[in-house]
Amino acid sequence: MYEKHGRGEVASLILHAHLIKEGYQVLKEDGSQGAIDLVAIHLETGEVRFFDVKCISRRQDGTKVNRILSERQRQLETNGNICIELAYVDTETYEVQIPKRRKTSKYEKDQEAA
Repeated sequence: MYEKHGRGEVASLILHAHLIKEGYQVLKEDGSQGAIDLVAIHLETGEVRFFDVKCISRRQDGTKVNRILSERQRQLETNGNICIELAYVDTETYEVQIPKRRKTSKYEKDQEAA
């Protein structure tokens, strides 16, 4: 359907629209290889969220392929005291999945302590 870059761009736009519907102002990175694809700021609460957008990929048996943060992203989380969320987007059905992370980042630990 789309080439790889095209699918990624479509997925980013779908997530962008999804977040706007949830009341966020969305800022998009200006390059193609950034550690963070989107930054979303909730207009009422001021909550700031950082996203890495992934197209949903499935194995032959239909199960979803899960991704992990890159080393660069993990370092950014630690050094910048932020939490990067992986957002999975199906470019055919427009479904958006933002799973809760099992492993707690330094940022999340600091937020729980506060």
